[in-house]
Amino acid sequence: MGQIKRLSSALANQIAAGEVVERPASVVKELVENAIDAGADRIEIIVQQGGRKLIQVTDNGSGMDQADLALAFERHATSKISNAHDLAHIATLGFRGEALPSIASVAQVTARSATGDQEGSEIVVAGGSSQGVKPAPPMKGTSIQVRNLFYNTPARRKFLKRPTTENQHIVEAVRRFALCNPQIAFSLTSDNKDIFTLPPADLKARIGGVFDRFYQKSLKEVFLEKTPFKVQGYVGNLSLVRGRPKEQYIFLNGRAVHDRLLNSAVYAAFRSLISRGEYPFFVLQISLPVDALDVNVHPAKTEVRFKDEWRVYHVVKTAVTEAIKDIPGMMPEFHKPFDSAPGGGFGPAPDPQLANRGADLFESAPRPGQSHRSEDSPTFDGGQAAQRAEVATAPIIPDRPDRPYNPESIWQVHNKYIISQVASGLVMIDQHVAHERVLFEEAQRGLTGNPLPSQTVLFPQVLELAPDEFSRLLDLIPQLERLGFRLREFGKNTVVIDGVPIDVIWGREKEIIRDILDREEQGHSGAKVFDQMAASYACHAAIKAGDPLNLEEMRTLVDRLFATQHPYYCPHGRPTVVHLSLAEIDKRFERI
Repeated sequence: MGQIKRLSSALANQIAAGEVVERPASVVKELVENAIDAGADRIEIIVQQGGRKLIQVTDNGSGMDQADLALAFERHATSKISNAHDLAHIATLGFRGEALPSIASVAQVTARSATGDQEGSEIVVAGGSSQGVKPAPPMKGTSIQVRNLFYNTPARRKFLKRPTTENQHIVEAVRRFALCNPQIAFSLTSDNKDIFTLPPADLKARIGGVFDRFYQKSLKEVFLEKTPFKVQGYVGNLSLVRGRPKEQYIFLNGRAVHDRLLNSAVYAAFRSLISRGEYPFFVLQISLPVDALDVNVHPAKTEVRFKDEWRVYHVVKTAVTEAIKDIPGMMPEFHKPFDSAPGGGFGPAPDPQLANRGADLFESAPRPGQSHRSEDSPTFDGGQAAQRAEVATAPIIPDRPDRPYNPESIWQVHNKYIISQVASGLVMIDQHVAHERVLFEEAQRGLTGNPLPSQTVLFPQVLELAPDEFSRLLDLIPQLERLGFRLREFGKNTVVIDGVPIDVIWGREKEIIRDILDREEQGHSGAKVFDQMAASYACHAAIKAGDPLNLEEMRTLVDRLFATQHPYYCPHGRPTVVHLSLAEIDKRFERI
């Protein structure tokens, strides 16, 4: 007897499920695509335990009759295509006929559907087998429940992440559909908690609903029509630039895709505005003829091939370049009730009376678990230079007669570098990375030992977040409080910042918290989580290149640097100190 055997249909479906159903978010994606193809204008998603226990998608689309419902769970049964010509002109999201049978082979599925006001139909499929279709109450559209995902494939189930992580992937999947189809109402409920409730809207309003109102106010419109291509959507100004590549959305003919070439077209347009390792926000909808691309590349249908990819690249780059040509309009928004005091690096205040309000911005605050100080406690100057001077003297610097620099001969060059004469030549110190090293080690001690002190802001800041970011922030509040932040919930997906670390310049607190969330999402664990949080806090709280320092500030900063455990490099590995020997200087002047 031969060695080659025909696989059973159940086993073949489970193999196919390995490509189609990667995790619960994959199930949500496939079911929502079917709902959109059915013409639904309202889609409701309910999940429990990150989709492990339940995924339910209900729509008000065209629905299926009894015969179609039975065929829907057969492999390669689809209403989307019928011949090879259709495969080259795909205009729907689904077309393979693999999703439902693949899902039903690794889960317990109940599907109910009806067309119009006719009697409904119901089918129950578990592990790929069913007892047929039976009558059900009439309804409009289709409702599919997927329970106990991977219940019969324990090897796959054990590789699922914790429910909160899987839930984040589901939120991101629904977010993509909501951005791609702003005309459709979406709702997402996770463990009886409303995550999204999105009515039909235009794209700009939908972006505000999916993220927050700050995003909606920080957008630049993109529109370019160059037959046969059309590019429209929005890019964010520099306020929305993030430190990780996630909030970049490209949709081709209503389909979310991952394409490096198209992403690089947008990055190329931003090249003069952002640094390496920074990523702009964008939501772009690209329309082109269906025969100009091939979506039949991968079962997930997120990869595409173009007939003329470089032409598409240049159209996208041109559209974005035109949208962001107004450079002043791309600058980050920095709302503050006053300009900094002279010497603070922001220029003079437009109103002298406002410039004197710095002391009213902050008041001393206790460390977590301690009571407030007495009424005569010192306040912190809201002006940038004055605040740095107050903060710089906060720690106790040990008496070091053997300082590795000359405190009597010290200068600032280009408001960026600190130079001092030493016996063997010169030392040059990068003020930003030096302060970053100081704050990094202080933050590490705050996260693992005594919490850092906090200052109360008399003008609390409201921070509105996307639902998944808000959920992660709640988990991080204990660590943020140890850094000196004081936060409280303030409505749906919103917190109020009542206190900030004493080293944080007013206006940077939101940037720091968002960056900490970005780094936390990378999934580090143990001590590395604390290092990432400390590095993010230090990078954004440190004084910047271009900030002028007076003599005492320079001396104190350098003293604090050389009191650290590792004074010669920043948390990212960049050098803080460069030494130029006298012999090297003499060589440059051809003395030796």
